[in-house]
Amino acid sequence: MTSPTNDSEKPAWTTRASWVLLWAILISSLYLPTLGTRFDFADDGNLVYPAPAMSPAERIELYWEKVIANYRDLGPFRPVLWLHWEIQAEMFGANELSWRLCRLVWTTLSAASLLWLMLELDIAKIPAIIATALAMWNPYRNEIWRSLTLAEGVAMPYALFALVSAVRAARSPRPRVWDLAGSVCILAAPGCKNTFAALVPAQMLLRISGSGGSLLEGWRRHGLRACLMALTLLLPIAHFVFFQIHWHPGQYPVDNPSWSRVSSMLRLLKGTINLDFVGPGLLLALLAISGIGPIRQLRTSWSPAKRYRLAFVSGLSLLIFGIAIYLPVSGSAGRYSMPAVWGLDLWVGVLVSMLAQARSSIWKRLAYFALGCGIVGVVIANLGKQVRFAAQNTILWQALEHVEREAPKGASLGFVIGANLGAPEAVHSYWHLRGRGRNDITVVILDSEGKPVERREFAKLEAGVVPVMLITEQPEVPFALKFQLIQKFFVSYRWGTEKLQLYLWGRTVAGPP
Repeated sequence: MTSPTNDSEKPAWTTRASWVLLWAILISSLYLPTLGTRFDFADDGNLVYPAPAMSPAERIELYWEKVIANYRDLGPFRPVLWLHWEIQAEMFGANELSWRLCRLVWTTLSAASLLWLMLELDIAKIPAIIATALAMWNPYRNEIWRSLTLAEGVAMPYALFALVSAVRAARSPRPRVWDLAGSVCILAAPGCKNTFAALVPAQMLLRISGSGGSLLEGWRRHGLRACLMALTLLLPIAHFVFFQIHWHPGQYPVDNPSWSRVSSMLRLLKGTINLDFVGPGLLLALLAISGIGPIRQLRTSWSPAKRYRLAFVSGLSLLIFGIAIYLPVSGSAGRYSMPAVWGLDLWVGVLVSMLAQARSSIWKRLAYFALGCGIVGVVIANLGKQVRFAAQNTILWQALEHVEREAPKGASLGFVIGANLGAPEAVHSYWHLRGRGRNDITVVILDSEGKPVERREFAKLEAGVVPVMLITEQPEVPFALKFQLIQKFFVSYRWGTEKLQLYLWGRTVAGPP
């Protein structure tokens, strides 16, 4: 029989869960415009189409072949991510709305997980909402939610729920369920992307210190269980060692860390934490919290900070290890800031929470005003990127569907690389055509001089052979080949202030020029 204490806690827990879910839905609703967006040409082309009918055993074998092929060709071992992709492809087929509804639901779960973590770390409700909204709406990170397949978006609910479970386990009289849930999730997150192994130190710290009290006391009570959590690192470590020993050209290169990469990561974090938009508001918040006056007054103003010690320290762990794990990797994208940027998200939540507790002053009012203006700026920038992304997909689909309908059997389609038309668009046009039944069409990428750019996805173009059809973003063929214009494609966006154009050309002669 349930104890009276548990009965009294149940309504409060239900209310809190409903509150978190409601706000997560409201935060993720900024991505409702994505429901009208076509499949993209970055990852979707070879992931959204279902496999032919086959037995369950054959389907499992095909899934595992894709996992191994992904490691063999590029290097990442991500069985959980491939499981998501394969299940969605079979459930939704090539139905764009179904895929995007699923992504929107997953976006909501991600927002709910981050909001829940902030509440577990004693960040006040409204500041937690503000910090979560800024994290989910960030225009540098919103590629994760505009896209249907990026690993960071799939991993985020697993990763953050693992941290929530660590705090709950430290505070629960029956921690085994929370420990088990956290362990499963911390295995699932690196199973989407190996870099999420950087979460484990923060998870261990929360497991030790989540119940409050000193670090030494937490170690005595929970140290053994926290150390057992470290066992989940064996899989990503084993993968990394095997990868290093058996590395071959074509896989992601891994180099020695350097200070230039530290600098690059810090610049990346500057964008992904919204400093361009809310930096002035956060600075004014610091002034409002600190006060302008004697040292004793400053100390009194900062006294509530002890309440947020766990949020600050766990955020520091995410920041340090999240940066460190990317130092051997070249390249930069908004999604590479995860999980380091989550540490900064927690700090933003702490800062806004302390601002709410600060005594009324001109600095506090200015901070709220600046933060409000910054949030508006984040929303506008986010929506602008969504519109640009949708327009790019729309015009590519216009060209691709025309080719699908009109191209003669066995045609060769060329893509001339330009500012907005690159190798990924050509590669995924090829995959989309195959998925839609035009696997007779070959694709070749050409540079501005008309020379083929080799890609392993395509068969080599024989010397002297010219594509039958050509797609360019310029109103002329940029090299001396005899083509005539077949169709012009045009998309305007941002109230007609921006436009995209593509041109489809056809051969005018049967043989080589």
